[in-house]
Amino acid sequence: GIEMLKDAGATIVDVSLPHTKYALPAYYIIAPAEASSNLSRYDGVRYGMRDLPDGAGLQDMYAATREAGFGPEVKRRIMIGTYVLSAGYYDAYYTQAQKVRTLISQDFDKAWNSCDLLLTPTAPSATFGLGEKSDDPLAMYLNDVFTVPSSLAGLPAISVPGGLDGKGLPLGLQIIGKALDEQGVFNAGLALEERAGFVAKPEQWW
Repeated sequence: GIEMLKDAGATIVDVSLPHTKYALPAYYIIAPAEASSNLSRYDGVRYGMRDLPDGAGLQDMYAATREAGFGPEVKRRIMIGTYVLSAGYYDAYYTQAQKVRTLISQDFDKAWNSCDLLLTPTAPSATFGLGEKSDDPLAMYLNDVFTVPSSLAGLPAISVPGGLDGKGLPLGLQIIGKALDEQGVFNAGLALEERAGFVAKPEQWW
């Protein structure tokens, strides 16, 4: 990716983002907390589908609605979010995660003093098969290690196919830009896309 961007005329510099090592745990506190808070409205009365078993009371309807209307990952995030927002844990988890979010954002602000865009891998490994890791949520979460810092800082980012690994599986390159500089991110993404010449297509499975 570096060589491709050099070919496009970019000057490459190294920067340090020291707090990004805390981004993943912070993200998986903040994101589930927001999911838990936002999805609480889907009670089958005002919002969302309604599942009303015969003879069910209000609480039974809530339980049935949420059981039928949310998938396993959504339920998992609601449970985690409810836990970190509960009275005894709010300050210990959610408040601390928001402080980490601020530090991560400040790291990016310092980086912009010496560069216009950041180039990172999209994931620590090549693409894995559909459903291959669905039974291991932690492994799925760990694959987000390079993408969550920009989300926490509210920055535009794009993933572009960069090539194939030795097994023929796709590898991604991520471009992160300054706040509101989506155009700069698109331009760099186009430069990578043109130079990568990525034409691989998955075999049709249907």
